Amino acid sequence: MKIYLTKTLIVFAILFSSESYSQKIGLKSSDLKIVPMDLKIILGDWNGTLTYLDYSSGKPYTLPANLTVKQGRNEYELLLLNSYPNEPEANSREKIKISEDGKQLNKKHIKSKQRLPKGQIQIITEYKGKDNKRNALIRNIYILAGKQFLIRKEVQFENSDTWIMRNEYNYLR
Repeated sequence: MKIYLTKTLIVFAILFSSESYSQKIGLKSSDLKIVPMDLKIILGDWNGTLTYLDYSSGKPYTLPANLTVKQGRNEYELLLLNSYPNEPEANSREKIKISEDGKQLNKKHIKSKQRLPKGQIQIITEYKGKDNKRNALIRNIYILAGKQFLIRKEVQFENSDTWIMRNEYNYLR
């Protein structure tokens, strides 16, 4: 009986310490999964900017941007209606879509999901693709909160260790 109790206590100690460690680094049992409730916080109207790297000049360019986020055709989809006050011809529609198992965002595998200190949720996806006609590892970072919504695209070209910020939508309300 004593050996059984000792083994049980050791198992609980390991589980408790790994759960505490996971919480300290932002991981939870639901890590790498997104649920529709994670996205609902960004519904509504936003004002902000789009900053992108102009590859021809090598310099960042920032312009005003507004966003309306609406519920899509089901709980796993949101519609993003982008408007640019100074360039209305560039207005666009996009979607954010979660896979039903919660492991993909916009058909890209989730690399990390983390709760940040101010209550934001940070979701990162990474995938291989092309940018500026070059092979690259592409990282999308989403920061979701009641008063801030950020989407950043970073690019690491093949045979490079450097990440480049390709564009960033930064909205507030």
